[in-house]
Amino acid sequence: MKYVNVMLRSRFHNFKYFHILGLFVFSVLAFNVGCSNPFATANTPDQIRLGTFNLQNFDGLNTAKVDAVSQIIERNFDVIGLQEVSPVAAEKLKEKLNKSQKWNFILGESGNKQRVALFYRQDEVAAQKVTEWKQVNITGTLRSPLVTYIKAGQKFDFTLVIVHQKGSGGAEADRLRRQQSDLLRKEVDQYQKNSQSDPDLILLGDFNSPSWADQNRGLRDAPLIFLTRSVETNAQENCLKKRGQPKTPEGRPRYSNRGTGCVIDHIAVSKAPKGAEEEYIPQSVQILDPQKDLGFDGDRTYFAKVSDHLPVRAVFRTK
Repeated sequence: MKYVNVMLRSRFHNFKYFHILGLFVFSVLAFNVGCSNPFATANTPDQIRLGTFNLQNFDGLNTAKVDAVSQIIERNFDVIGLQEVSPVAAEKLKEKLNKSQKWNFILGESGNKQRVALFYRQDEVAAQKVTEWKQVNITGTLRSPLVTYIKAGQKFDFTLVIVHQKGSGGAEADRLRRQQSDLLRKEVDQYQKNSQSDPDLILLGDFNSPSWADQNRGLRDAPLIFLTRSVETNAQENCLKKRGQPKTPEGRPRYSNRGTGCVIDHIAVSKAPKGAEEEYIPQSVQILDPQKDLGFDGDRTYFAKVSDHLPVRAVFRTK
């Protein structure tokens, strides 16, 4: 299978990319940016803010949720992989985002009303669907990883894979996630062996397990770095036994899902010297905090109005 060929690359040569000179200043009355977070800024020239966000059964019918999600995305991301998005919700979210900036999306084909989607700012990046890794959708009722080709800035082009592994707990769900991880590894290997593939590969999404869990065994020894490993609790704490919702000494989240208390939403990149790790800005990966980063009056308000997942973000150089 060819993933990114010469013809596909040439389509992007005519795109022009523009960067906003300076930072936006937002009112503290809306989604306040905490000064304790050096990466909680508006778009910066020569960088893109890339992330993942599970929107918890986002059907687009709740106007307040559409508004909240659009503000979170607009003020914190340039490119984002979303999970649990319906086709109706994708259109409504695009409509809302486009009231201030030009956004577009690519929607996965599987998952019925809980699909994966790529949203991106058109003044910052160009994006095109390449394929879907349908073999990872073992039962045919899960979600196939969505594979897209993205060009950002002058020198950073990469292949982005948006993942949503089998959800829920129990032995059967664990078994399916292990199988999905093994199949993901095969797809990654096949991709990286293809001479026409871009060496910059990024996988992100809801893996429904910590990076260290057995359910992610297939990817752990792959030529990938889980950026989110740096913000996880370690395996001995076993957050899957629901020992609360851990935070750093500075009070930042070390969990991305309220129900498990784990980091289960990940960003993984191909290793340096040729992979996307080269463009990653060290220590920029963060789980966004409802109060410090998103301006909510408390965690409970956020979880009630938006999602049981927190958004995860990393920042990359584009030149």
